[in-house]
Amino acid sequence: MRSLHSQHTYGALLLACSFTMACTEKVPEHIQLSQQPPTATQVATHSQVYQSSFSTRARIAYSDLASLAEEEVPAEHTDTGKQKTCKKVLGLKLCGNARWNYTVLREGEIQISGQDDFVAINLPMRFFGDAGIGGDVAKVLNINAMKFDGAMNAQILLKLDLQEDWCPTIKSDVSYQWTSAPKLEWAAGIDINLEDRLDKAINKQLSSLQAKVANAIDCQQFRQAIQTQWKQHSIPLDLPGNETMYLNIEPDGFSFSGIKTEADKLGLAFSLDAKTSVQNQALPNEPLPLPALSRTAYQAGQTTFNVLVRASYMQLQSIAEEQIKGKTFSESSAAGNVSVTIDTLNLSGNPEGVTVNLGFRAMLPGKKLETPGNVYLTATPVLDAFTQTVRLTNVSLSNVLDSTMWTALAKVFEGQIIKQIQSNAVLELGPKLRQVSTMLETQLADPARTKGLQIDSPTVDVVLQRLIPEQDNLAALLKVETQLDIDVPIKTLYQSSRK
Repeated sequence: MRSLHSQHTYGALLLACSFTMACTEKVPEHIQLSQQPPTATQVATHSQVYQSSFSTRARIAYSDLASLAEEEVPAEHTDTGKQKTCKKVLGLKLCGNARWNYTVLREGEIQISGQDDFVAINLPMRFFGDAGIGGDVAKVLNINAMKFDGAMNAQILLKLDLQEDWCPTIKSDVSYQWTSAPKLEWAAGIDINLEDRLDKAINKQLSSLQAKVANAIDCQQFRQAIQTQWKQHSIPLDLPGNETMYLNIEPDGFSFSGIKTEADKLGLAFSLDAKTSVQNQALPNEPLPLPALSRTAYQAGQTTFNVLVRASYMQLQSIAEEQIKGKTFSESSAAGNVSVTIDTLNLSGNPEGVTVNLGFRAMLPGKKLETPGNVYLTATPVLDAFTQTVRLTNVSLSNVLDSTMWTALAKVFEGQIIKQIQSNAVLELGPKLRQVSTMLETQLADPARTKGLQIDSPTVDVVLQRLIPEQDNLAALLKVETQLDIDVPIKTLYQSSRK
């Protein structure tokens, strides 16, 4: 039989337990509400191949054409001649030998301009000399040595084309206009047609120029300059979160699309058709057989390829943590109040999207101790190309493992926590896209990367195309569109007529 003291001690313990529940409620075990989804196994690639076109130009500087003209048109030309003539002067019939002696000088710089796909070469010239009639009477009349001068502007119009074998042809038209007609200092009725004589002399000099211009460009060298560009190209690209990749260009069409005159150059424009893709290996850089010439209308080329950028889930995870980590969410139910405090949040990839693993502590009706646990949610990452953002949608519970506990907590998760994730877990990709665009523009214009392929000021537009959830990263497949204007340098194409 227990003593009275023992009975009082035992009663006190029972009374204490009835208030604290510590003696009757076990410490809750950790619960897992739902099944962990499998981890992502896919790895994003750049494998998509696009049919693209490039604006390709072979340019000839007007300064080079000016050098050609300076070589072929002498800086100075002289002529001396005689012609018998009879003319009444002051009522007297005057007969004798008309003679002339003149010099033509090329004056000032040769002027080159381009308009409507023609090149105009203007050569300013002046001339001076003397002419007269031999004999005593002519000497008395002061017509034995009459001085004259004048000025003109010679113009050469050039039109270039290509033959089917890629040999360039040059058609030319040489003309000139008097800017100051030739005149005699004294013309006492003696009509010596100096303009006609000068016309003949100048035309004789310029008549051979058209043939020389037609043969001025070496066909073989020109073809070689084009041939060197007809090959596979691989341009290394360094992108954020990726190893070095290669923009591979596989040409499959080459056509001539016209002559274009620019401010300081004559451009022979081509359209290069090619398959473009970004791969982890470069293509062999070997010339291909030059195809037959075809023709197409001149238009800006459009080049398209894919690149990948990877964003660690930590970036999206930190945004979501700001909204729910360390916060308590409560809901009332018929059984009493239910509250959930989020302690941890981790994101990873699964085969269908993103896995959200939440670690929590739940306070349930009738319980004095918090129940720890974790729950796996699945979400679909969705991109908005207009706002350049990525957000998580369709956030839902994975396969339920503890339906009783989920029934108790579902209202808190579905009513508040999931809504917070869907509303606020938004990743801004705009700055990343601008970084990629600027990076590509710089790299594509770098001759050290393009192996001498001169790409003139590329403007790159980057568009979000698709998201690929990987195990540790969210990969964004970007569609890159640009007009690549390739400048084919044309050097030493001119055959010197003095060889």
